[in-house]
Amino acid sequence: MKKALLLLSVMAVLASCEREQLVPDSEVPKWLKERIAQDEEILKTSTQSNLGIAAWMRYQYDGSYFFEYLNLISSSFPPVYSFEGVRVMFDQNDYQDYSRNKCCKKYVWKGPDYFEID
Repeated sequence: MKKALLLLSVMAVLASCEREQLVPDSEVPKWLKERIAQDEEILKTSTQSNLGIAAWMRYQYDGSYFFEYLNLISSSFPPVYSFEGVRVMFDQNDYQDYSRNKCCKKYVWKGPDYFEID
């Protein structure tokens, strides 16, 4: 009985840690909620889609939130979007600054087969 209780406690802690990593729904912009909903619909009908190994992440940089879409197959440099949903086109120096100084990584959404590589 003690082993079962200990196992359940560990599972509860791990589950709560996972939930803490996700951005609260109230902090996700409308455009991103719509994009995620579309991706989830595709995942329901297409088991071959690589969306299952994708994730949306939020970072803070220069006083603003930015969102990155990471697909483990196709994203060596994930696209970056502003809070308003505009894709940010950095020049090389700005992208390096963004990469070095972004912080506070939080997941917005993870596909069902996503695994962290860093």
